[in-house]
Amino acid sequence: LGGGVFLVPILSLIFGLPLKPVIAASAIAVVSNSASGSAVYLKARFTNVRLALVMLVAMVAGAIAGGFLAVNLPESVLKGSFGLLLLYVSSVMYRRSRSGPARAAVPVEISEDAPDPYRLGGRYHDPATGSIVRYVPRKLRIGLPGAGLAGIASGMFGIGGGPITVPLYTIIMGLPMKAATSTSAFMFGLTASASALVYYQNDLVDPTITVPAVLGIISGARVGAAVVRRIHSSQLTQVFVYVLGLLAISMLLDAFGVY
Repeated sequence: LGGGVFLVPILSLIFGLPLKPVIAASAIAVVSNSASGSAVYLKARFTNVRLALVMLVAMVAGAIAGGFLAVNLPESVLKGSFGLLLLYVSSVMYRRSRSGPARAAVPVEISEDAPDPYRLGGRYHDPATGSIVRYVPRKLRIGLPGAGLAGIASGMFGIGGGPITVPLYTIIMGLPMKAATSTSAFMFGLTASASALVYYQNDLVDPTITVPAVLGIISGARVGAAVVRRIHSSQLTQVFVYVLGLLAISMLLDAFGVY
């Protein structure tokens, strides 16, 4: 998730801090999260580095644009947009998980000689099932502009883009959940770095918010990355859905002055 989907609502809604410095702090914390958590994923060989490098071109460009939008938009608009984004992603993942095991599971049992025109296929050993998982990303022409949108969301909300890239990878491009989450984590550090520079240039980086956020994110990221190795993908999807739904409702209520 990148940490930002937790950090931004908690600091804004519970602690009452101004939203834009919180978004800037979240973006910097996301960089630390990616650096910390990605090491565990890379060691487990869940991450598809080649795919990540291709998608980063669109995602970084989007993050810079999103950073400029965040600097200039009113806070109420940012909160409402953030809430709608999370609500949409949560609903998409919920419908996917409720469609039954046959549809919800990503088809990863492919042969060694399956077509892979862009040489972006991957494989890893899943400790939860004891099996080798093979997959080939599909629909790259949809994935690239989707990554650009994820970059815009990352830049606007300081969330790293995970709430968009994970559904994009799993639902549209056909990656297993663990490959999707680990590849996303590898990407969003570089993406958040681009938007963090925009926040810094506009004097929105507050060290009293940023330093504690980074320390907490680093501590939690390594724990989460280690735990995910032993969690079944369906359980991971359920947690993803419920967390995003709760945060979406909270942000929408606050945007309309109800929270």
